[in-house]
Amino acid sequence: MVIWFLFGAMCMLVVLLMLAYVKFVSLNKAAARAWQQLDNNMKNRAELIPSLALSAAAFSELDRPFIYELSNLKEACRKTSTLQERVRLESEITQKFKKVFTAAMHHPELKNDEHFLKLQKSIIHAEGKVQSSKKKYNSAARDFNTITAVIPLNLIAKMFEFEPYEYFDFDPSLNKVIEYILY
Repeated sequence: MVIWFLFGAMCMLVVLLMLAYVKFVSLNKAAARAWQQLDNNMKNRAELIPSLALSAAAFSELDRPFIYELSNLKEACRKTSTLQERVRLESEITQKFKKVFTAAMHHPELKNDEHFLKLQKSIIHAEGKVQSSKKKYNSAARDFNTITAVIPLNLIAKMFEFEPYEYFDFDPSLNKVIEYILY
């Protein structure tokens, strides 16, 4: 009788361990997919930088080093190896976009420039996608991190070497400039 009880308890423990592992794997994959989507959206946004740099060259408020720096940020984002560095670079890109849009507000002739308006809409759309995927990634990371912090699941996470995800957060201040431009 005791042997059957121990056997049943061991089977239950194995099943619970398997269920916990499956949950970890599914949340880990969800976070990885969300990161891939965020990364792709940031890369698509970065593809707009050369066009923006050309447009920015027309503004007397923006000097040549600013334009080169804007172009170099795209390459720096590709080469970065840490999330903290990527967050810093993406934040710089957002600040550069903000500076260009702010400078553009002082040039009323741009309100009729079809190329600039198209570029502006593309950047606004790309920025919206980045912000949306950032929220999805941070949500998936939060879900995964929460389950890895709960006792006794944290022991299982350590056993299978699941590491918590870092959050991706950068200043969405471009939204305020965009709202000003649009309204």
